[in-house]
This record gives sequence, structure tokens and C-alpha cells, in this order.
Amino acid sequence: MKSIFTGLAITFFAFLANAADSPLIPDSVNQILGRISPKMVESDLEKIVKKYYPEAKKTLGSWSGQTGYVEFKLTKRYSISVAEYNDPKDFESRFVHANMILYVYDWELKQRINISFHKWKNETKKDGGNISEQKNQRKI
Repeated sequence: MKSIFTGLAITFFAFLANAADSPLIPDSVNQILGRISPKMVESDLEKIVKKYYPEAKKTLGSWSGQTGYVEFKLTKRYSISVAEYNDPKDFESRFVHANMILYVYDWELKQRINISFHKWKNETKKDGGNISEQKNQRKI
């Protein structure tokens, strides 16, 4: 019994050590993420994905009203999901959402990495003042 537990513990720690050696996001997935821009047409997004993963499969994810997600199954292990919106005048046209919400799924490790962009310029402090304006104020 003791040897079974020891064997399982060694296997578990070997798995953790191996996971620590691998990057959080593979370079080829990172190359895709770095080329996505707000308001990009879905067909252009698909061309970027196919450049790095020619066998990638595209599916529409969850949608509510004019916003939703397009998902790309890159490999058995990785997929990405990108927030999009429909043009109000043309529901066939989809564009990358201006807030750039991206997800990277690692199905082997069962984890999801959330990537979103935050504009510090418009952030307000708890007292209601704008942070960028307060930085520029001088004390007299």
C-alpha cells in the first residue's frame, strides 16, 4: 500500500514539474493573440488563425443579442475564444469586440486563461476623481 501511494505521489509531482517547464501559452497561440485587433472582421481573424493552425475548426459560441464569441479549436489540447459583435445593419457581418475579451483553453490541464484589456485612462478612484487627472495636478 505504501509503495502504491509513493508511486502516485512521484507521478503527481513529476506531472507538476513538467507543467511548470512548459509556457503558459504556446508561442504559436501567442502569435495569434498578438495579431488580433479591435473591430477586425471575422474573416481576417480566421485567416490569422489558419496561418498558424491550418486544421483549426471555427464554431460560434454563446451569443446574446448582438454580442457573442467565436471559438477556434486549434489542437486537441488548445482552443481560443474571441468576443465579437454583429453590425446592427448587417447581422451576417461579425467583428472583434472593441473590449478585446479573449480566452485560451487548455483542455489537457483543464484551465482557461482570460485576457481582457483595461483602459487606465478612464479609471476612477473610489472618491470619484479620475486617476489620470489627479496625476497631472500640482500641489501649490
